[in-house]
Amino acid sequence: MDRHASRLNHIGLTLLGLLLLAAGAAGLARGLGAFGTAAAADPLISEGMRSFARDQDWFWPTIAAVGVVLALLGLAWLLAQARSERLPGLALNPGGAGGSTRLSAKAVTAALEDEIGDYPGVQGVRARLLGSSARPRLRLHVAYRRGTDLAELRDRIDREGVAHLRTALERDTMPAAVRLRPAAGKKAKRRVA
Repeated sequence: MDRHASRLNHIGLTLLGLLLLAAGAAGLARGLGAFGTAAAADPLISEGMRSFARDQDWFWPTIAAVGVVLALLGLAWLLAQARSERLPGLALNPGGAGGSTRLSAKAVTAALEDEIGDYPGVQGVRARLLGSSARPRLRLHVAYRRGTDLAELRDRIDREGVAHLRTALERDTMPAAVRLRPAAGKKAKRRVA
């Protein structure tokens, strides 16, 4: 899941949680008598509301339809959570007269990670292919050691690693996002005597 969708999920779930929390708190406060003893003793659904629901033929089918729509929206949201931009495999020469070759994206990114991981100053690499076979995109996260020349490292990644990947995948161009971050240093463990 990309960051934009993740941010929207967090905002939507937070707002829904706050709404449900407010409704629950209001119901609890009413039951405990915060709005007066008469309100605490009254049922939540008044006799007028019950008779309205009983007298209107359309009321319960409408409630059922709204429930089904909400359930379908919830199911669509759950399915969207499972969907990812991650590319499981790449088809080389798709639609060609001689057939096509399918490469595992994991194998391709593992080879790239191994190559970049051998560069001086690199402590760790994580690569992902995103998009589709027709338009793949590369996302690289590279952890570097202290003292590494970042301009040289970035240039080498683009000039060698990403260029080798483009050649192997028979692509003239492939968008690549490279994120460089310092490697986490080992923290000294404290002993309690």
